[in-house]
Amino acid sequence: MIKMISIFSLPEGTDPEGFWKYWNEVHVPDIKKLNGLKKYAIHRVKKKLAGDEKFWGLVETWWNSEEDMRKAFGTPEGQSAAGDFWPRVTGRSSVLVEENVIIAG
Repeated sequence: MIKMISIFSLPEGTDPEGFWKYWNEVHVPDIKKLNGLKKYAIHRVKKKLAGDEKFWGLVETWWNSEEDMRKAFGTPEGQSAAGDFWPRVTGRSSVLVEENVIIAG
């Protein structure tokens, strides 16, 4: 299993509560429709502890394989969901990781 993690900031002037509402009420339902998605979590930063970046949110999606992820985002639904979300944010960084859980909670 692989996980994609994306972290991002909001553009100047974006209402954080309005974006949180959009994210939960519009974007989340679209992402949940993607075939092959095993787990999905969204996070908004509550307090910055270190670093210079002004990150506001983080997304985690779990897939059986990178191929499954690419197929899902290659569909019209996947392209629509990504095409609606990413232009609304700035400073995006995304990585694919292999998770090694040390302590399960």
